[in-house]
Amino acid sequence: MSDLPDFLKQGEPARLFPILADTSREKRIASIFLSLLPQIPPLAAAVLNTVGVRVGKRATIEAFTEVVLKQGSGANDRPDGLLIVSTGKANWSTGKANWSALIEAKIGKSKLGPDQVQRYVEMAKANGVDAVITISNEFVARADHSPVSIPKNLLRKTGLYHWSWTWIATQCEILAAQNAVEGQEQTFLLNEVLRFLKHPGTGVERFSQMGAGWKDLVQSVTNNGTLKKTAAEVEEGVGCWFEEERDLSLQLSRHVGQSVEAIVERKLKDDPVGRLKAGISQLVDEQCLTSAYRIPDSAADIDVIADLTRKTVSAGMKIKAPLDRKSTKARVNWLLRMLKEDDDRIIVRAHWPGRAPVTQGALSVLRENPEALQTENKDAAPHALEVVLVESLGKRFAGRRTFIEDLERIVPDFYDLVGQHLRAWQAPPPRPVKPRITEVEEEVLQGERDGYEAPSGTAEG
Repeated sequence: MSDLPDFLKQGEPARLFPILADTSREKRIASIFLSLLPQIPPLAAAVLNTVGVRVGKRATIEAFTEVVLKQGSGANDRPDGLLIVSTGKANWSTGKANWSALIEAKIGKSKLGPDQVQRYVEMAKANGVDAVITISNEFVARADHSPVSIPKNLLRKTGLYHWSWTWIATQCEILAAQNAVEGQEQTFLLNEVLRFLKHPGTGVERFSQMGAGWKDLVQSVTNNGTLKKTAAEVEEGVGCWFEEERDLSLQLSRHVGQSVEAIVERKLKDDPVGRLKAGISQLVDEQCLTSAYRIPDSAADIDVIADLTRKTVSAGMKIKAPLDRKSTKARVNWLLRMLKEDDDRIIVRAHWPGRAPVTQGALSVLRENPEALQTENKDAAPHALEVVLVESLGKRFAGRRTFIEDLERIVPDFYDLVGQHLRAWQAPPPRPVKPRITEVEEEVLQGERDGYEAPSGTAEG
């Protein structure tokens, strides 16, 4: 470990076994995590890539805790950590060979405060530190989204990023599943930090229940079927759904051992306020909460719908029907051959050309009669097929915890039963085209076969 950076008045190297008071849970977990980044390069690369820092083989990482900066530090302004990544090569835009970030961590129920984060951003700017990274149990869609709002003019030259502890644990699980770390020492450290982050006593928390107004929201739909955009429980319900969406994407990532992305409309990716408004409008108009997840190399995105009217949760995938099969029966059988197990919750929907309505049937029924999806037009064939797992939750739908428990069971169930088996249809490669033979050429060839001379006026050969 090198000497302290010029802008630091005080700092200690991050320790795997920090000696701290029992009340210093945040400093302890921050020290443990930061101390691992120099020791497990694949983990450092995975997390720092999300803040725009590439950790190559020649990069070195230094981590400090208990830091006090020389400029702008108040008596109580002591960030939990500092990261310095040295690449040895000056960045073309900044001219600097080092990248640095202040770390502020929260654990358990503690939430980040905008005033404190703003002060740290100002301190980072005053000391030439490139970014502030916050870590807590709060969820965000991307690392460059923050749970707190501070004036944008402060972020012109200083980055503000956020990681959730669950997200960090997920990155560890993905690395372990992919055998991405090298040597016994790295493997041991990775498994130990995973064990640590999963222990309930650590203070790492997942999103586990909807907000306090969830039951009233469901009851409002049950009573009269109408909702108001200005109702507090409506905004809370959509906000909680988005938090669960982020948590569920992490759970699916752990389930398949690869990063699973929650799909957000492009124009709303960098507009959380606009996305919240769009979600509220959809909930009021359709009385549904929806999300979509993209699993690497899967046949299609998984669409998840919580229907407040019917009290159902569904997960489904829609794929293009095989156009080289002409009849409905042949196209449905093509799909059925991919589905290994029957389940009473699974239905298949057929989408037709033109204005023909969607038809559907239970998977078990279609096993016996693939033509059960056929429309009145017997010559028509579906252009797309959709497989959906639908489960009615009844009273559990209105439960703050039971709704989340069932949702987190149903979506992985769908992937195990359906998603992992579906393959997108691809048109077969074209066959060689046989050259067309004119009547005159055919006459010449026939003459040659019969031993005759070619008719006059025709070319030989």
